[in-house]
Amino acid sequence: MMRSALLFAVVALVCMNVFVAGEEELRLIALTSEIDRQWMTVQQVEELILAKRKFIDITETPVPVRTLKVPPPIPDQPFHKDYVDVVVQDLSSNQIAQTITQLSSYFTRYYTSATGKAAAEYIHGVFTELAGEREDITVDYFEHSWIQPSVIARIKGQGPNADEVVIIGAHEDSVGVATNARAPGADDDASGTATIIEAFRVLVANGYTPDRTVEFHTYAGEEAGLRGSQDIATAYAQKQVDVMTMMQFDMTGYVGRSGAIGIITDFTNVNLTAFMRILVDTYTELNWQDSTCGYGCSDHASWTRNGYRSAFPFEAPFGQHSPFIHSANDLLQSIDLNHAREFAKLAVGYVVELGGVGGMM
Repeated sequence: MMRSALLFAVVALVCMNVFVAGEEELRLIALTSEIDRQWMTVQQVEELILAKRKFIDITETPVPVRTLKVPPPIPDQPFHKDYVDVVVQDLSSNQIAQTITQLSSYFTRYYTSATGKAAAEYIHGVFTELAGEREDITVDYFEHSWIQPSVIARIKGQGPNADEVVIIGAHEDSVGVATNARAPGADDDASGTATIIEAFRVLVANGYTPDRTVEFHTYAGEEAGLRGSQDIATAYAQKQVDVMTMMQFDMTGYVGRSGAIGIITDFTNVNLTAFMRILVDTYTELNWQDSTCGYGCSDHASWTRNGYRSAFPFEAPFGQHSPFIHSANDLLQSIDLNHAREFAKLAVGYVVELGGVGGMM
């Protein structure tokens, strides 16, 4: 009898949620951890966004799909410095500025907006043009249940580890003081998107062919609870894609008062983060400082949640980052392009060191 009563209570609770969801859409939101979760209306979720609260929308994946793959060890030193040092000479602050200027020209890149979709189409077009005639490079949309797709540019590995995937990501959406307000998002996160596009540009221009497959992701719906990256990370885990590592570039253009960048240490992989510090010291002129940013801080958390190794270098120690984000004042003028170019060096170093060169690791 007790068991039947408990079962009835559970069924009643589920039915109640379905009934309420039928009247008004509800989203399951994880606030500070997997267990700190609650059902919220769309309006309540938007209030979290506008308050700059970090969270993960786990409505579609209340129980994360975990990868079963055991990846190879992370290096403890760089092996391709001569190659990287040549490639990074071609990095251009002007190119980064041009991409940021175009992305921040959209009224908003919010994930449910037509201009958010247009921004994704622009990104897809840039990757496609840069890829040229190379048959080992593909550029695809990853479609979601909302209007803005994510974009994935893939350089197919040419070595014995071609089935392993190295991912570098940024988010393409933006948000302002309201979800329908002006949101240029020059730093958050046109800067990160421009940074990884510039890394892609110089790698392709130098004829880079990796051992492992390398993917450049720009995610839709990050501001709404990491929704785009969650869709992709979940799909990869379901297919048991052998992801070697993932590194997120979310805001790369603002210099904080200490001048250092932030190395995010929570909800990231310890070994990959340690190697990232080595890459910063090896390939950039940046100083770094360990920092934390909380649960659901950016798209790396989606990959961590699905059991993959992720890392997150941030423009400054958390709390020293741009004060202009989520406003109409998040403009190119607040960005230090040399700072962003240093992040592009890190991006190239990460791709080459983890992706390898041809069949050489």
